[in-house]
Amino acid sequence: MLGFFLHTGFHSGDFGLGQGHNGMKTTPLRILLAAMIVLALSGFGSDASRITNVLEQCAKISHRAAIYKGNPGAMADFISTEFQKIDVTQCPPEFREAYQAHVFAWQQAAPALGNNTVGTAFIEGVAAGVTNDPGYIGQANQQAAYAGQQINSTYYVLTQIAAHYGARIPRSAAGE
Repeated sequence: MLGFFLHTGFHSGDFGLGQGHNGMKTTPLRILLAAMIVLALSGFGSDASRITNVLEQCAKISHRAAIYKGNPGAMADFISTEFQKIDVTQCPPEFREAYQAHVFAWQQAAPALGNNTVGTAFIEGVAAGVTNDPGYIGQANQQAAYAGQQINSTYYVLTQIAAHYGARIPRSAAGE
C-alpha cells in the first residue's frame, strides 16, 4: 500500500530523494502523505487504541497483584496505586472521569477489604455479645461486599465507555 502512494505518478517538484522501482522519484511529500494515510488507516493514536492501551496496562497490573493473593487490602492498595500511575491524559474526557472513579473505588476498597478478616469477625462477635447488640456481627463483611460492588460498578461503566469508542477489552481485564 505504501508503495502505491509513493509511485502513483504524483509530482511534487524537484525534491527527489531517489528513484522508485518504476523510475519515478520518491519525494518527502509522498513519503509523508503515505505515512499519514497508513497511520490513519491503522488506528494509531485513535481514542480506541489509547483506551485499549490503558486497559491492557490495567490487566498487566492485575496479574502482578496476584502476589497479594492472601491479603485483599494490600492487593487493592497495590492496584489503586499502580492504576493511578497510568497516563490517561490523551483519552476522551468521559473515559478519564470513569477511570478515575474506578481508581477511587479501589482506593476506598483497600481498608474495607483489609479489615474483613477472621480476627475482625471474632471481635465483632465479642462486641455483639458484650453489648447484646447483634448489629456488630458482619459489619466488616458488609463493608467489604459493598467495596467489591463499587469496584465492579465503576469497572462496568468504564468498559461501557471503552466499548462506545471501539476499544478492545483485554480478556484478563474482563475477568476471564
